[in-house]
Amino acid sequence: MKAIDWAIFITYLVGIFGVGVWVSQKAKTGIKSYFSADRSVPWWWLGISIIATTFAADTPLAITGITVNSGISGNWFWWSWVATYITVAIFFSKRWHMSGVLTDVELIELRYDGRQAAFLRGFKAFFFGVILNCFILGWVVTAAVKIAGPFIDWSEILGPDIFSNIANLYPEFLLFKEDLNATLTIMVLLIFVSIYSSLGGIRGVILTDLFQFAIAMISAIYFAYFAVQAVGGTGAMVDSIYDIYGDEKAGHLLEFVPSFDNTMLPFQIFMVYILIQWWVRYDSDGTGYIAQRINTAKSPEDAKNGSILFAIGFVALRTWPWILVALVSLVIFPIDNPGANYPEFAELISNDREMAYPLLMKILLPAGLLGLAFTSLMAAFMSTVDTHLNWGSSYLVNDIYLRFINPKADQKKLISFSRIMVFLILLIAIVVSSQIDSIADAWKFFINAASGLGIAHLIRWFWWRANAYTEISAMLAAFLGTIVATYLKTDLSGPHYETYALLCITVFSFVVCIIVTLLTAPVHESKLNTFIEKTNPIGFWRGRSNKLGVDNFSSSLLQWIAALTISYGALFGIGYILLQQFQKGMISFALVGLAIFFLNRFSKHKTVI
Repeated sequence: MKAIDWAIFITYLVGIFGVGVWVSQKAKTGIKSYFSADRSVPWWWLGISIIATTFAADTPLAITGITVNSGISGNWFWWSWVATYITVAIFFSKRWHMSGVLTDVELIELRYDGRQAAFLRGFKAFFFGVILNCFILGWVVTAAVKIAGPFIDWSEILGPDIFSNIANLYPEFLLFKEDLNATLTIMVLLIFVSIYSSLGGIRGVILTDLFQFAIAMISAIYFAYFAVQAVGGTGAMVDSIYDIYGDEKAGHLLEFVPSFDNTMLPFQIFMVYILIQWWVRYDSDGTGYIAQRINTAKSPEDAKNGSILFAIGFVALRTWPWILVALVSLVIFPIDNPGANYPEFAELISNDREMAYPLLMKILLPAGLLGLAFTSLMAAFMSTVDTHLNWGSSYLVNDIYLRFINPKADQKKLISFSRIMVFLILLIAIVVSSQIDSIADAWKFFINAASGLGIAHLIRWFWWRANAYTEISAMLAAFLGTIVATYLKTDLSGPHYETYALLCITVFSFVVCIIVTLLTAPVHESKLNTFIEKTNPIGFWRGRSNKLGVDNFSSSLLQWIAALTISYGALFGIGYILLQQFQKGMISFALVGLAIFFLNRFSKHKTVI
């Protein structure tokens, strides 16, 4: 990178560090301030902050790989998650906020009773806060190594002799991808992130997220513009894809919804994505950092509006700059001849199509713009890391240390312990990241094992009969199902084996948790009444009018359909216009306008978004 690129990157680092220092005094007042910002965050901060967090450094790379391998429609793998997030916004966001809990696992002892509830709370706090959280961080760090490698040369910065000495002293088992150069970059950023996030708490995380999102989106848009112009515009890009790949394959690459004869993304896999995958996720009700962000809102209405903004912006605002770059990569680095235009990158692209994104940045962007684009990806990386560090430490402090070890700890001690936990989680994540090649299968295993919780997490909000054993049995069933699926997998299982396995695990987990629920004692009536009074749940609740539950559910369902239409209508509308299918684009935006009208009408408040 040139001097101007470095100036942009360093200026950004200084700025977000200043934000962390600026809000550090408020973070010192107690763990409610440190982990929930004293419930003072407005809705638009909340929504943008969650969008920024879900925009990790690996996201544009992953979408490049998905689009090249499965076409635009392959992105339904993550587009389907919109239904998850709209469900959270419409059905659960206000209820999370009204519950008054500091972390999502604290809800367990508000909803259930007995020693089994205490055990479940402690276990999930450790599982989410350490195991799952560190695997996620490990995956994100490993992806960031791909980006950092081509841009920063520590041998040039430090000098060959110093770099050589570091290479001799640095432990090999802590190398990311066996690349010392990229490892040093990521290690510096990780230490930097841990310092400013530990100072400012969640308030500092949210404020820096706002800057990170702005930089990331602006950079993604202008990079997409430069990329498309490099191949002659969107019309020429589409024509080139048809010329290179032929009518049939090009058609599959460019279709938004897979056709029945699509071999890149089989239609049955698409159906699993849109009908099942989104509600069996462990965060199907917002569990995790989304619930934590919701609980920072200054009111239940802000919690709902911010969640809707996130759910709609998740795909509508972010998708197309990345997909356009992926389509350009299909022209510049053809699948069958990736070295046609740049022979020096042929081997790298052949082995990893995701690398097309950072390579095109380096090839196409001039000095200054390159620095801003690099800064945006590192900002996305840091936004994800700081969220997970704060989120993970909230479990260890509130749900393990304060709940089981030292319930009478004063606030000053809890803040100090919180900051120590941030660095502890970082250390574990660094070790996991350095070993990611050997634990990729374990990562998939943990994700599938946690998916069984999605069923139980939904049931506990809709059915009074659910108890702690509902969640315990769902988790155990998913864990056992994942073991069996892993054991049965062979080299001939096919590329979509995990998706079919998830379908089987879902059915098994659902049957087991329902049976176990009916065979175990219900939650005591006084506990249920407290939960009902705090959260006003909808669905089937003993002692409440069924008509009331049905009416509330019907209203929420109509809002859910309207919000879903807005998100997908905007997604398709933008895509159709960019690909010069203007009539379809106008129809999509007309549906968006109609859906906004009905969303506001169905809502109890005049203004929803």
